[in-house]
Amino acid sequence: MSENRGLLEHISPALMGYLLSFLPQHDPLAESVPGGLLTSELVERLRGDNFCGYALARFSGEERGWLAFYRGRLLEAWRQTTYGHLCGTVAYRALQRELGQGTLSLYRLQPDDLPALVALTQGLSRITAMAANSVVVSDLVDSLVQEQFTGALVLEDGLVGRAWFFARGKRLFGGELPTEFREGHLHLVQAPSKAPPDLLEQARQEDQEQRAIRLSVVWNAAQEVLKEYMGRGAPSALERLRSIHTTDDPASLEKALRRWMSESLEPNAATLFDRLLRPTL
Repeated sequence: MSENRGLLEHISPALMGYLLSFLPQHDPLAESVPGGLLTSELVERLRGDNFCGYALARFSGEERGWLAFYRGRLLEAWRQTTYGHLCGTVAYRALQRELGQGTLSLYRLQPDDLPALVALTQGLSRITAMAANSVVVSDLVDSLVQEQFTGALVLEDGLVGRAWFFARGKRLFGGELPTEFREGHLHLVQAPSKAPPDLLEQARQEDQEQRAIRLSVVWNAAQEVLKEYMGRGAPSALERLRSIHTTDDPASLEKALRRWMSESLEPNAATLFDRLLRPTL
């Protein structure tokens, strides 16, 4: 994740969800299909196809979720919740778990469109909550064109709003600005200067780290059981078990070691093993 957080700390999750609902939808791949279709296989297919665009998830209670893809890389994930929002790999995992309860739509965009959209959640805040009626729109637009600005201009008016997106000073998606703003507040966020990390790769790395941690916990618990029941023979027994059980799946390893302890030591050994793994039992 970028250190910049766009509008995440400046507008409500409800408004962010509202803005995401009105992103361009001119080139749909799928619309309002069952959310359970967002499987790992679909994500890998989008990755392999170098998909550029976004996925919009809709849940009950007007909650939204969003995934942004750039040439197959997952640049952002955002999930609105009852009391706030999630983003990054946490949001991606939440969407995978919960999308069976919602619907999913997929829309293609051009590669140059994505940085401006990602600015909403990972951009650098340039203007925050400025009174909209104090802004001379023509001067603001001229300055954005002159600096070849890439990012988003957002008008906040309570729980609703409007967003205009720019790529190198040019307005995207045909959105015309009004000649003046009469009410509300303006936010301006600039697209990240560097491409955000691929959340899919980041999620894989996190999974690998969590597996390694859990495997270490399982083997440490097994070592303590062997010390209790085999005394001095524990180190050699542990070495033999490690050479036999080479799986990198913690759940499979737990099951195999538990069975071995019940059959080769005694049932109480498996009980001790479980208590060491789950101290609250």
